[in-house]
Amino acid sequence: MKLAPALFAITVLAAPGAVLAHHGWANQDETKVTVLEGAIQAVRYQNPHAEIELTQDKQRWLVTLAPVSRMQGRGATEALLKVGQKVRVEGHKSLTPGRYEIKANNISIAGAEKINLRR
Repeated sequence: MKLAPALFAITVLAAPGAVLAHHGWANQDETKVTVLEGAIQAVRYQNPHAEIELTQDKQRWLVTLAPVSRMQGRGATEALLKVGQKVRVEGHKSLTPGRYEIKANNISIAGAEKINLRR
């Protein structure tokens, strides 16, 4: 069957794009914690990681949270993460110049107790 080698080649060639589409954590500033506070502008409660966008000091940030199962298990439910909701996020900023993205370690929603998203 000659279709199998062609399918295999397409799969192998497509894999790097899928890997690059996922957020890697090697390019984060692990030497300091960035703290953001603001109202949620957008929510994507989906895997592989939930995300929110928020604005602080007129700068819009992408905040990568944890996988949905971890979020739910720790009380950071989809019902709490709504557009307009005030949050405080602590995490590590991307080292890429001009990229306003952080990987959140902790989140506080509406002034509630801090929720650990990493351990």
